[in-house]
Amino acid sequence: RFFIRWYLLNKRLFKKPVFILILCAVPVLIAALNAVTAHSDGFVKIAVAAEDPSDELAAEMSSRLLDSSQIVHFTMCASPEEATELVRYGEADGAWIFTADLGDALERHVRGDKNAVCVKIVEREDTVALRLSREKLAAVMSSETCYALMRQAYAEKVTPDFDDAKLHQFFDDAIVTGDLFEFKYASGEIVDYSDTSYLMLPIRGVLAAAILLCGFAMAMFWLRDQEKMVFCRLPKSTQPAFEFGYHLTGIFDVALVVLVSLYASGIGLSFARETATLALYCLNCTAFVIFFRRLLRKPGSLAAVTPLIIVTVIIVNPVLFNLPFVYPLRILTPVFYYLQAAHNTAYIWYGLAYFGILTALNLALRFIPERFRTKAG
Repeated sequence: RFFIRWYLLNKRLFKKPVFILILCAVPVLIAALNAVTAHSDGFVKIAVAAEDPSDELAAEMSSRLLDSSQIVHFTMCASPEEATELVRYGEADGAWIFTADLGDALERHVRGDKNAVCVKIVEREDTVALRLSREKLAAVMSSETCYALMRQAYAEKVTPDFDDAKLHQFFDDAIVTGDLFEFKYASGEIVDYSDTSYLMLPIRGVLAAAILLCGFAMAMFWLRDQEKMVFCRLPKSTQPAFEFGYHLTGIFDVALVVLVSLYASGIGLSFARETATLALYCLNCTAFVIFFRRLLRKPGSLAAVTPLIIVTVIIVNPVLFNLPFVYPLRILTPVFYYLQAAHNTAYIWYGLAYFGILTALNLALRFIPERFRTKAG
């Protein structure tokens, strides 16, 4: 009987254009992001040039920048004039020009010469993104700056007469190889997004919002079916379970598409973790939308509030950005527990407690009005 009802509910759902649209929107979103990612040039474009093209140190610094991350896109220019022109006509956000005799400029800089210029920066405006991008410049130049400091200290405290090649070899051997930082989640899982585009990082939260949107669509379908008295013949004792299963059916269908999409986007975790967190999220979404449906009680009111709820959920949760001062609001949404449980097992238990609280509230909203009506009669 369970599978027959599940089949019949799905059959009715697939006749609704809105539900089909939500299902199709998820893979279309993933395909569009993959297409954009394949041609993404980063959100900041920097032109790189050298006053002296024959300067080996400047060429090495330029090469390091060109091989760096996807977030900042670097373009190599043949001359400083070309790099400046790109900035002037808006084809680049900034230009980094290595000065001639870069090694000598570094030496004078570490000796405290305030007039020593190593890199000239040309920008149309000073934005937050450009300020953050300069960290890439500091990172690639840190090695040579450290060697210049070591060379100065060796000359002052050991001997001014030394073999520069041997000292540089000693410096290279002493450099720690590998990553200096290792990022882990609270669960102990090591983070490695080196091959993942920054455009794909918010996709888990966006897909979670799509599941929640489907949940509100199911709540509107239920209210319309109630107005038409479609399920009036169901026994009263089975109505709460059937009502929950009605909403869960559509949410579960979208969750299956989301599960496939997560692996297609390359950010899927272990299958056990993904299925467990998604299953809990489906339960929480179902209880969440039923709660709002019981509060509003009319399809028009629920339809008017749904966009505001979805936008609020995306803003208060760490989907696109993290706002610490809205933490009290995010713990009221099911998306928060889903995003946190993906990398922290403790939030699975918090999510179960959240589901229990919502279920208790839904039962109260279901039976308290009936008691009031009985007393009034």
